[in-house]
Amino acid sequence: MENRKLISVVVPFYNIGNYVIKTIDSLESQTYRNFEVIFVDDASYDNSLNIVEEYLNKVSFKYKIIHLSKNKGVSNARNIGLDNSKGEYIYFLDSDDYISENTFEKIIEIFSCENPDIIFFKFKRVDENGTLIEHYNDKFKDVNRIENSKDILIKYLNLEIFIYTCSVIYKKEVINNFYFNEIEYIEDQDFIIRTLLNANRIGYIDSELVKYTCREGSIMNSGFNLKLLSKAKLFDTLYNQYKTSDNELSRLFAKRRAREILFITRTYIKNRLDLKIREINTFIKKNILSNEIVFYLDKKYLKELSKKDLIQILLLKHFPTLFIKIVAFYYNFIISKQLNYLKEKIRFHETHIIENKRNI
Repeated sequence: MENRKLISVVVPFYNIGNYVIKTIDSLESQTYRNFEVIFVDDASYDNSLNIVEEYLNKVSFKYKIIHLSKNKGVSNARNIGLDNSKGEYIYFLDSDDYISENTFEKIIEIFSCENPDIIFFKFKRVDENGTLIEHYNDKFKDVNRIENSKDILIKYLNLEIFIYTCSVIYKKEVINNFYFNEIEYIEDQDFIIRTLLNANRIGYIDSELVKYTCREGSIMNSGFNLKLLSKAKLFDTLYNQYKTSDNELSRLFAKRRAREILFITRTYIKNRLDLKIREINTFIKKNILSNEIVFYLDKKYLKELSKKDLIQILLLKHFPTLFIKIVAFYYNFIISKQLNYLKEKIRFHETHIIENKRNI
C-alpha cells in the first residue's frame, strides 16, 4: 500500500565528533526517501557542528540545522527539534546511534497497513567500533504485530519488553501535547510512558532496526551514578498519580519502583566492593533509602512482587547489613569464578604452546 507521508527525524548533538557520521550515513542509505532531518546543535564547543555541516553537503535528504547558543541538555534540544518538525511521524535518533537501510520502509508499511499510534522495534547494543555487544531484545519477550497500548505498557513495566528513545516512532498527533521533561537520566523513559498512556494501538516490528552505541564514559555505561535514582523517583510520581484512579497501573508502578531500588542498590554494591561493609551501609542509608523512597510502599502492593524481590526488599528495609553482605558475597563469587575461568584459559593456551614447541 502506497504511503508517502513525511517522517521527521530529530537528531540532537553535543560534542559528538565523528560519531555522527555513521548516523548521517544510515539516514542517507534509507530506501524510503520521504523524510526530513532536524539536527539540533546543543551549543557544542568542539568541532561537531563543522563535521555535521561539512558531511551534510554529501547527502540527498532534506534537512535543517538549528544551532543553540546555550547548552540546555538533550530534552530541550529534542523539544526544539519537535517544534520545528513538519512530518506526520516523529522519530528521535541519537547522534551516535544508526539505523538499518530499510528502517523507514518497514515503519511506513506498518503505519499504512495497521494504522497504529506508535511503533517500536528491536535493537542491538554495539561498542564504539560497531562490534556487537548483545542482541538486547534476546532478554525480552516478542509481542504481536499490533497490541493494545495498555497491554504494551504492562509488559514494559513488568520488564517483559524494553523500549528506548531510538527504537520507537510516533504519530505526531499522539505527542502533540507532550514534550520531554528536563529531568536527568530518565527523560526518555518518562516520555515513552506518557505517550503509551496517551495511545491506543501499538505496532511492533520483529527486526533489529537500530544499533545503540555504548560509548565509554556515558551514564548508561559507567556503572553506579546517583542519577540512577531519577528512575525510582519517576515511578514514585507515577504511583502517586494513579493510585486513586487506576489500581492496576498503580500496583505496577509500585512494583517497578521496588525493582528499580533493588537494581540501584545492587549496582552500587557491585561497584564498591573495595569498601568496608560499614561504609557501604552508610552510603546506602543516606543516599538510596532516604526520603521514604522504599518505605512508604503500601503493604498491599508488596504482595505484587515476586518472592525473590519481596525477600530482597524486606532484607534491605529491615536488615540492610545482611543484604549488603549477601550481595557482596554473590558478586565476589562471580568475579572469582570469572578470574578462575580466565586463568584456566591462559593455562590451557600456555600448555598448548609448549606442546606445539615440543612437536616442532
